[in-house]
Amino acid sequence: MSHGGSSKRDYHKVDHSLRVRDNLQRIESMINSRKQEHMMELIAEIFCEKPPRDIDVRKAQTQLLPATLSLIQELQLVVLLCEYFQSPGPEATRNAMFLSLFASPTSITRINVLVKLVSTSVSALIAPILCAAGTWMQQLGCTSQPSLDLAQKLVTDFIVFAQKASEQLKYLPQVASRFTANLITAVAELYLNDMHDSAAVPPAILLDTFTEWVSSNPELCLASQKPLVLPSGAIAMPVLTPLAGLIRWCVVAPLMDPNKSYSRLHLAIIQSMQQTPPPTGPPTIINAQHLCLIVATLEGKYMQLRKPENASKANDERLQLCLERFAQAVQVALSSSCVYGSIPQLLCRLEALPPCTLMQMVIKSNRIT
Repeated sequence: MSHGGSSKRDYHKVDHSLRVRDNLQRIESMINSRKQEHMMELIAEIFCEKPPRDIDVRKAQTQLLPATLSLIQELQLVVLLCEYFQSPGPEATRNAMFLSLFASPTSITRINVLVKLVSTSVSALIAPILCAAGTWMQQLGCTSQPSLDLAQKLVTDFIVFAQKASEQLKYLPQVASRFTANLITAVAELYLNDMHDSAAVPPAILLDTFTEWVSSNPELCLASQKPLVLPSGAIAMPVLTPLAGLIRWCVVAPLMDPNKSYSRLHLAIIQSMQQTPPPTGPPTIINAQHLCLIVATLEGKYMQLRKPENASKANDERLQLCLERFAQAVQVALSSSCVYGSIPQLLCRLEALPPCTLMQMVIKSNRIT
């Protein structure tokens, strides 16, 4: 009896694998022909979110059809997707397929598969999948909830869990620069960010990895600005670079995290902005509004330090270091034509900060008279 049940389960596994391969090819054909009728049903079937096409819904429960994928089936699906995305084909089609499969990964199954697929690709440096994942993050928004969820899972399940991950991650910027830049953007949102209701400090291995990446690849933070490869008619979403988030890390760190690596990261950010090619049009790299959010964070920290129980010379010195780093970053960003948006509003906000000689010099030198 048990042997017969095992045979049925094995058959179902094989049957699901065949269906996945078949559905992927059908979805690809739909994308290429722009005839996307029933595409969502085919995608849902891949993740076992609905019964297969040839199974009566009323009889589905008798067909050994699980409501969700088992752990083994998830891993099998990850393998199938790895094989599919590594097969030869146009990059635009590959990106469209990735976006279609994970456009709205709200189900636990899709999230688990997405995380395993990207984690596997990071570990093995599978460029086609990482490039598609980078496009996916950018199109959904690097600070959208799906991108933040993926980033958090990669940090906790891969980077921090594997303490020796730095060696594996070393070459990630060369293999998939857009994905790496977008990952930094998303992760930067998760730490040292009062605006995101998260004052957690980044794990040391994560900070060291990002510092090494930006130090060794000054152009990395601009990788997301490269043209996206999308299907004809698709619209590229606005670009967000990691620079504002990393500037925030370095600026607020003296008050929140004693790790000394921030000084090296700060220098790497400065050098990255200094090496930015002159824009051929309006600047598109750092939104002035995002720098204003750093001002708001510093104002909040200053109010805390003014309380009698927090007053100390050491805290005053830390605050001055924050302000000086911020002044340096703002000056280089402005002089390198990296900032877009309302610069007068930014300068006005900077004036509200506690007294800092260097900051006053930056404000005065950039004010239009």
